[in-house]
Amino acid sequence: MDLKNTFKSRIRENKIGSDIYMAQIDNYTNFTDTISKPVGKRFVQFYLCTKGRATFHFKSESLRLINEGNSLLLFHPEIDIPINISLSKKSKLIIFVIAIQKLEEIFATHKNKLSLFYQDGHTKLYHEKPLSIEEKLIISQLEDFNLDQDFENHYLTLKLHEFLLYYFSSKSSDSPHILSIKDEKFIREIYKIKEILLENIASPPTLRTLSEISNLSEYKIKEGFKKIYGKSISHFILDTKLEIGKEKLNLRVKQVQEIAYDLGYENPSHFIEAFKKKYGITPKQWMMK
Repeated sequence: MDLKNTFKSRIRENKIGSDIYMAQIDNYTNFTDTISKPVGKRFVQFYLCTKGRATFHFKSESLRLINEGNSLLLFHPEIDIPINISLSKKSKLIIFVIAIQKLEEIFATHKNKLSLFYQDGHTKLYHEKPLSIEEKLIISQLEDFNLDQDFENHYLTLKLHEFLLYYFSSKSSDSPHILSIKDEKFIREIYKIKEILLENIASPPTLRTLSEISNLSEYKIKEGFKKIYGKSISHFILDTKLEIGKEKLNLRVKQVQEIAYDLGYENPSHFIEAFKKKYGITPKQWMMK
């Protein structure tokens, strides 16, 4: 069953077999969005807030606020806990749900790492903590990957396993500052640069302007952006424009030429050429499809 939402957040869902489900939700609107989905009691739920804030509602009388940079884990072996989230405006959230049996399988030889679950056998669990630098880096890779559809689930499985290893790693929790404070501030600046680019995607600021805004050198911005997001700034801008263009084409409200202009292309033929190179068909063929 798909996620239900009241407004029009961008939602990217991936069902990885019968044991793992993942959703990336970007509420780019100016309204609070309500996200809901039934979830059975055999699943452990993770909520990772990467921007803004979200509120988890349970049985109408209790709720939990999840702020940017924090995670929430929920599990109860006796009752179903449906996804019931209010996502604030301009906020982003990643949700992934994994069967407890699958989690045990992943940590089969290291069950001591799942001590949260084994204090009195399986017990009800609510756990929140700040996301570590390593976890944030993995999340950024989850948000920005672009692979052939045949490889998506394999990539997501690997990344989610990597996230779980850091999440339950005692070393990670005992030593949250494996990277220096200087590195953490640097990563935050790169995150801000990404948000600036997204907010001005039709006319993105120059590297020099980004340098002035962030007080980072152009070289550090280029190297840091590529290290964190796995692609250059120019590649990121192009991919983002084409993804937005694809969404606009799906709406079938505007003509190809209008969409190209909306995305900042002075010549629509450049948009058509880039779109065909990435997706294998022209924007017009995509709309007809």
